[in-house]
Amino acid sequence: MDTYSEEQVDQILRYALAKKTHGQSLTRQQIYEIASDMGVSEADFVASVQEWQSKQSLSKEQIEFDKSKKKSFKSNLLKFAIVNAFFIALNVFTFNSIGWAIYPLAFWGLGVALDAWVTYQPESDEYEKQFQQWLRKQKRNKLTAQITGKLTTSLEEWLK
Repeated sequence: MDTYSEEQVDQILRYALAKKTHGQSLTRQQIYEIASDMGVSEADFVASVQEWQSKQSLSKEQIEFDKSKKKSFKSNLLKFAIVNAFFIALNVFTFNSIGWAIYPLAFWGLGVALDAWVTYQPESDEYEKQFQQWLRKQKRNKLTAQITGKLTTSLEEWLK
């Protein structure tokens, strides 16, 4: 008797569903019927749908965070390049050598390199830490916007 790993079962079922549906979308009821035919209970199906929705939401937030992080990195890199180019040009024109401009270039460059590492290594602990901080900030901002909106609406109604 052949046995299959969870990943292999997942792949086989994906192929089977793709052949059955011919690329068409399925309704929630159709997915439930397929799961029911496979012996999945309604409670397990509902829990799986909720877990999937949660992961989808987190995935969208992570994509948004990645875009934000990369935009911030590019901005910092541009500032680094402009300021250090100015320092080097100033040194070359005044002293005919790089001189002291090498120090901000080296130290700031180290910071930029570390920022690049965190930005482009999403599996790192620092990346996860920054993502969690960003999530908390986003939630705070949404809550603040909701409270401000409700207060503004209440104040406008009261003043009428």
